[in-house]
Amino acid sequence: MRGTHYNPESCVYPGCSAFALTGAQHCWEHLADKAVFVAALREKGLANAWLSCIDLSGMALHGADLRGARLSGACLRNADLRHADLRRAFLDDANLTGADLSGANLELAVLGGAVLTGAKLLNARLCRANLVGASGEGADFSGADLYYSRPGNARFAKALFRGANIQRAIFRRADLRGTDFTDARGEANFENAKMEGVKR
Repeated sequence: MRGTHYNPESCVYPGCSAFALTGAQHCWEHLADKAVFVAALREKGLANAWLSCIDLSGMALHGADLRGARLSGACLRNADLRHADLRRAFLDDANLTGADLSGANLELAVLGGAVLTGAKLLNARLCRANLVGASGEGADFSGADLYYSRPGNARFAKALFRGANIQRAIFRRADLRGTDFTDARGEANFENAKMEGVKR
């Protein structure tokens, strides 16, 4: 597989300092036929792929193997990522607005600065995931496993954590106003978090 997260190749566009997408010679910005590239993605294999800044809005990625993939800055608005394997994937600064990640495995994933507004993460596995600075107003984490996750400084106002496992989760300085933690299990760190209107 040409160029991976662990061994990315430089974009061949003159003067470009970005890395090329896995299976291509160009970065997303300079890719000539984006539609053709995206259509062939599932056939190429996505584990450990370099897909930084790619636009996969609305794409059907149900059950996709994205382990270790570099999706930093990617647009995944309204994408279907149900039961996808995103262990150790990089989704920092990615736009996951309205995406469905129900049942997805995000253990050790990096979601720092990601936008999760209105996203569905029902029964998702987020053990030890990095959610520092993420924005997830109205996101649904019901039944999710957030053991030892780090949503510090995150903005989760009016999000749902009903029945979630929050054991050792670190919500330090997070905005949790109006958030629903009904039947959530475990002891979490809420130091300096905004907790007005929280349901527990």
